[in-house]
Amino acid sequence: MRTTLLSFVIIGVVCAPMAAETRAQQASKPFAPQRELAWRKTDTSLALLNGNKVVWQHVHDKSIGKPYMRIGMIDGTELTRPCPFPKDYLKTDHPWHRALWWSWKWIDDVNYWENNQQGSEPVDVSTKLNKDGSARIELVIAYHPPNEAPVLKERRIIRVSKPDTAGTYLIDWQATFMPASKDVIFKQNSYGGLALRMAAEFSGDQTHTGPAWKFLKSDGEAIGTTHSARWMAYQGSAQNNQPATLAIFAHPDNPRFPAWWQTREHYPYLNPSFTCKEDYTLRSGETLTLRYGVLVQHGQVESPEIERAFKAFDASGK
Repeated sequence: MRTTLLSFVIIGVVCAPMAAETRAQQASKPFAPQRELAWRKTDTSLALLNGNKVVWQHVHDKSIGKPYMRIGMIDGTELTRPCPFPKDYLKTDHPWHRALWWSWKWIDDVNYWENNQQGSEPVDVSTKLNKDGSARIELVIAYHPPNEAPVLKERRIIRVSKPDTAGTYLIDWQATFMPASKDVIFKQNSYGGLALRMAAEFSGDQTHTGPAWKFLKSDGEAIGTTHSARWMAYQGSAQNNQPATLAIFAHPDNPRFPAWWQTREHYPYLNPSFTCKEDYTLRSGETLTLRYGVLVQHGQVESPEIERAFKAFDASGK
């Protein structure tokens, strides 16, 4: 596998070691990890590094299908579940959950969620990398039953902003779907579409001593598994006691806005499901465009601040 490393440095403040500090001492200190940003690019992946730590990684391996993104903070704290699982990983349920990924449940009568992983593989990938840590990733993805011609194509554009001084960045995810030759039906299912699976330690594991993780939505705290909202967020502290908030915005230009969402209490999962309530028929010659924002931020962020970020994301498309 060919690997390319492009390096550049942003001068920052180096935090003192925190191993012996209490959680209260950690919380009172500014979050300012050292910044030595660099790109690591291979034939099948792209990663933003800070020193030797991965901030985020996009994987687009044709041999496994379903491109996905592993997401972390600027200090390298991983927030999403790794794929593939490391040895002895705590949560190996639902192995088709790949960090941040897209998967329709049903296209016509074919299951693309649990099954047919290689039925949604990238056929073309291009990237634009910037010295400030921002990037644009463009993919063409073919959806097809096993060993058959594509029934649907997707043009996906992912724009990742530069991490700001606090390490906050936004993933702007836009997907346009086009039938290959005839109408397709995205069949009703409570889950499907853009989905997020957090790392195992955010599942309420007894060994995790930080504050419990919780779901928020645009009109309050989320209780239950099905929600209607402009945005939803997942927040708490990572295994290393770093507090974090990860929010997903549904763009108001999307059909069926506000989105219907799925969450799970027994494992950390968040999903704006486009077909949660009913089928959607995409006619031959027509397109469907869906756009979402994923905000990654250090700290326990209050709802008004998330709402302001949502409004800025909304305005960015006008």
